[in-house]
Amino acid sequence: MAQKRRRKNRKKLFLILFLTLLVMAGVVGYFVWDGYFRAEEKEDESSEMIEEVVPEEDKGGKGSTGDMIVEEKEPVVQYDGEDPNELDELTGVITYADVVGEKLMIRVNIDQFLEGGSCELSLIQGGVKYSASANINSVTTATCEGFDVLVNELGKGNYQIMIKLNAGGKTGTINGEVSI
Repeated sequence: MAQKRRRKNRKKLFLILFLTLLVMAGVVGYFVWDGYFRAEEKEDESSEMIEEVVPEEDKGGKGSTGDMIVEEKEPVVQYDGEDPNELDELTGVITYADVVGEKLMIRVNIDQFLEGGSCELSLIQGGVKYSASANINSVTTATCEGFDVLVNELGKGNYQIMIKLNAGGKTGTINGEVSI
């Protein structure tokens, strides 16, 4: 009799454990399913609006008359803040300044789109130690061509980097630091 009771208790315990796991799997499945469709809705809301061309149908039901209705959707605003191309001065950032092998490499990215111009580099340690110039390149963004300075021309120490930009009647200055 004691053995039957243990078997019934084991069966009840197994059944309770199975039902608990089944409920937990259902809850996890719900959250995964819900999260997937919420992410899809957000993706649909943030996608770019496009123009949709819809043929206008004839009232007689004979098909389209060849006239098209163009429905314009709201444009998507991509950036917040001011347009850097409308600023009175040129701005940018030094994206890379470090010694590689025997050369100090300095790379600059300019915030405005420019079609030509010049960049003048000055490395300062006390007084001006080194100066050079490079052209402004424009592919998809404007950048200085880059500066590669031989380290043995400079010597060790901290240098202030000053790059003067000149293009399209506008000027600007980008400052930074480098240790050699």
